[in-house]
Order: sequence, then C-alpha cells, then structure tokens
Amino acid sequence: MENDLENTETKTEEAPKPKKRKKLTIPWKLLALYILPAAVVFVIFIVMHNSLVQPPLSREEIMALMNDNDEEETSEGNSDKEIESAKKTNEEIQQGSEIPFIGPQHYYHSFTGALATDLKNDSGILTIELAVSIFMGKLNAEAFFESFKSFEPALRSVILALMRTKTKAQLDTNQGKEALRLEILKTINDELVKLGAKPEIKTVQLTKILLI
Repeated sequence: MENDLENTETKTEEAPKPKKRKKLTIPWKLLALYILPAAVVFVIFIVMHNSLVQPPLSREEIMALMNDNDEEETSEGNSDKEIESAKKTNEEIQQGSEIPFIGPQHYYHSFTGALATDLKNDSGILTIELAVSIFMGKLNAEAFFESFKSFEPALRSVILALMRTKTKAQLDTNQGKEALRLEILKTINDELVKLGAKPEIKTVQLTKILLI
C-alpha cells in the first residue's frame, strides 16, 4: 500500500504544467504606418474639394440671375427703340448662326468653271469667273451652298443670257464692269426666287474677266 501511495505521489508530481496563453499584441506602429498617410490624403482631398469646387446653382438661383440680367439690360436702354433694336439683333444673330452670341459672317462660293459667250452684235467675246457670297452662320452657309450647287446650271444659263445683251464698248470701262456685276447679282437672286429658293446672295465678285 505504501508503494501505491508513492506511485500516486510520483504521478502527481510528474503531471505537465498547463501552457501559458500568448497575449495578442497589436502592431500599432505598423498599422499607423499604413493608416496615417491614407487619412492625411483623404483630409487634404476633402479640404481642397470644398475650397475649389463650387456646388451647382439651384433652379431658383439661376432664375434669380436671369431676372437680374433682364432688369439690368432694361435699365441700360435709354428708349424703347434701343431695346427693340437690341432684341431684333439678338434674334437675327441666333437665327443666322449655329452658336448663340456668335454673329453671321460672309461665306463665298465660286462657280464651277468660267462663263464665256459672244457679246451683242458680235462685238467681242466675254469670259468671266465669278464667286457669290452669303451672310449667315457657318452651318447654315454650308447647307445653303450644298443646295445652291443644284441651281448652278439654271443660274449659268440666265447669266450667259445677260452677258449676251452687252456690247464690248459697254464693258470697256470700270463703270460698265461694275454695272454688269450688279446686274448679275440681281439676276441670280431673281432666278433663285423662281426656283423656290431664298434670294440670300449678298455680293457677286468677278474674280476674272477677259474681254476680246
């Protein structure tokens, strides 16, 4: 029995001690190394955004600004005629241009090839090259000249008919050439009306004239 007691005591003494639990350590320095730069960048972004980016105007603010502008424009006018003139000019600019507040311009188009014919009473031969201009916005000008090309054969015919009514003596002077230019301008616009188009041609330039 004594042996049993000794064995029991020996076993009790030899029992392993419980392991100590490891403490969970948080690497604060490492976390700060990653988190602090991101936080600083975020704070800088917020500050810069608030100082540089302005919030969009509300509908009420836009309407208030428009009303203020209308009142200023009205007060600046000295008479009803000036106000009406400004409104009319604004409408013409917007109708004549594809971009508001940008006025129309002169755009030119040259006829394809020269026009040559005998003069009246076989007094000579007249050869001319001409260009026409319109006064409107760019997009409208491009559309007008695109359709204008289809009218060129008819316009060439009436211009040649006009040229045949002239004599060499009439065209020898600068005044005669200027008169011919103005008559061609009127003839072109009249023919455009007959063809169902608008008489938008503003000027005619005789880019080349040969009289023999």
